[in-house]
Amino acid sequence: MSIIKKIIDYYKIDNSRLFTTPSHSLGSFIVPEAKEILGSKYFKADFSEIEGFDNLRDPKNTIKNLLGILAGIYDTKATFILTNGSTSGILAAMFSLLQDGDKVLIARNCHISVYNGLVLTGACPVWFTPKYDSQWGIYKGVETEDIEKYFLQNEDIKALVITSPTYEGLFSNIQDISKICSKYKVKLVVDEAHGALLNFGKFKYKPAIQLGADIAIQSLHKTAGAINPAALLHISKTSDISPECLQNALNLINTTSPSYPLIADVEATVKYLNSKNGKSHINGLLKEINDFTNSLPDSIRVYSGNNDPTKILLQFKERNAMEIAEILNTKYRIEEEYSTEKALLFITGIGTDKNKLNHLLTALKQILKTISNKKDSWLSACYLPKTLIETKYLPRNAYKMPKKTIKKSESEGKICGECIIKYPPGIPLLLPGEIIRKEHIQYIENDYIQII
Repeated sequence: MSIIKKIIDYYKIDNSRLFTTPSHSLGSFIVPEAKEILGSKYFKADFSEIEGFDNLRDPKNTIKNLLGILAGIYDTKATFILTNGSTSGILAAMFSLLQDGDKVLIARNCHISVYNGLVLTGACPVWFTPKYDSQWGIYKGVETEDIEKYFLQNEDIKALVITSPTYEGLFSNIQDISKICSKYKVKLVVDEAHGALLNFGKFKYKPAIQLGADIAIQSLHKTAGAINPAALLHISKTSDISPECLQNALNLINTTSPSYPLIADVEATVKYLNSKNGKSHINGLLKEINDFTNSLPDSIRVYSGNNDPTKILLQFKERNAMEIAEILNTKYRIEEEYSTEKALLFITGIGTDKNKLNHLLTALKQILKTISNKKDSWLSACYLPKTLIETKYLPRNAYKMPKKTIKKSESEGKICGECIIKYPPGIPLLLPGEIIRKEHIQYIENDYIQII
């Protein structure tokens, strides 16, 4: 029986009086404002591990059956439901593979959860920075030859963590990278949070778990239509990583009170994505995005290359993209994912329809007619093309050390005591334990900074 049917049958048939958490007791009491936003059905599905229901920590029946179905759909050794986002998947993957002092190779354009994993595991990061596209102001996919170079320089690396596709949608060659990892007996973890549609649509690139990654983590909420923060963790059939090891790691991180509405939503979302209608929906979205980009005027340039088409990255000839973003926000009620002087990023997904894309297209055309030119060419890149990394203390040690606050103008040569992450693109400029250089200071927005 599916978790959805079990929940529906329970609150339709069973008249139990619950003396368990959560205390709203199947919606017997709902704060009025919450009821107005969520309705009453949500609360009828929200309960703890009551008699007859399974749990995520040690699944034995309904949830175990659901996980088996998911593994079949994704063709994995094991697939886990994550009810607190891809972050928990990243942490669990690192916990399952790394011990105190182990070396892990990490692409610098990683999510902050990877740094958190370093703090929790005590692992030693070997950072590398992917090549930078100065024309667009973004980092490219990871180069296979760069990976092998670091493996040769650090023979004791235990794992590699990369992001593919990136925030802007750029892919790395996972198949070739996985072969290099296999050659050096290194486990490959891919943060594929933005790639949850890859398994079901006609994309140029396949999901990482089908290309040799040991572990891949996907966020169903980012593009696939699930509730925030629903996600999945996959172990490849070809990996020797134990599902029990991952389950134990997840049990260290996850709440003991998982959300049954969220678990049910994961079931419903994947069932739809894997259906004939779901796959048709995704392929229709890809066609509508292609029609949209082909209809843009010549003064708008679209990033196209080794990228996910659902991430629409635009540049504007002779115009400041941030000015265009401001008009989109205030006049047309269109919210972009991020904007710089250089570019605008729009993230599309299962909820993006033709009408929404047409509204954006019309707005962009109208705006270009009304704002004046700023330069006689495409604007130059606008953020730091190379991350300068010099580590004094490992992340776990730096996290625990006493900190003090000083003026950033006095920070050159000091040891950073906080995470300084520039948005966009969301890539760490400095992390605790790293030495602050003059080149960093101009990109620190606050007047004060914590140091160790």
